[in-house]
Amino acid sequence: MQYAIKSGDSLSKIAAKFKIPIAVLIAANKQIVDPNKLVVGQVIEVPNMADVPPDPQLVLPTEVSALLSRARSAINKGIRYKLGSGGMKPAATLPDGGGLCDCSGFVCWVLGLSRQTNIPFYKKYGGWIFTDSMVDDVNSSAGIFERITTPEPGCIVVYGAGKLIGHVGIVSEVSNGVMKKVIHCSSGNDRKFSDAIQETPPTVFTRPDSLWGKFTG
Repeated sequence: MQYAIKSGDSLSKIAAKFKIPIAVLIAANKQIVDPNKLVVGQVIEVPNMADVPPDPQLVLPTEVSALLSRARSAINKGIRYKLGSGGMKPAATLPDGGGLCDCSGFVCWVLGLSRQTNIPFYKKYGGWIFTDSMVDDVNSSAGIFERITTPEPGCIVVYGAGKLIGHVGIVSEVSNGVMKKVIHCSSGNDRKFSDAIQETPPTVFTRPDSLWGKFTG
């Protein structure tokens, strides 16, 4: 069926209204250049789920679809990058603290976590979830992330600080076992777009020490 965009609509709201995964809605409307900038009156196609083939790369599990929708909801909201900011209020509409956020704060918010936590695994890090503690978690069997060898939509991709600064993001698109897009908060995004949270190719994560981890809670 066809649907005309109304004021206040977003793809996540439309997907929820018609009870379809947002990934299916996006796949059916290739004409949408930026999912965060819908035009009132624009007509989109809302597919009947009965007609959608069971392609695992197209039809994402409900929880993964919701997670990616939450991550995308923070894109182009004018949030600027600041190390150590954001991610303290998992129930908030956006991940920032006073308009500022970093990569760990963003990922924690997407996953419904506070970056300062009482999760037992993170006690040795003073209760803080950040790139180095997430790397340690992914490499262990006692935390909240399960290490996976092939990326999946909704998993994290992370590397530790080393001599510089670590980074983490949410994998949003995978094709034939290869990352195609990642949603992340970075100083590079901030410099390029004046907005730290973007969905980009995974260039910054293409390095030998990057790890993938599935959130298990």
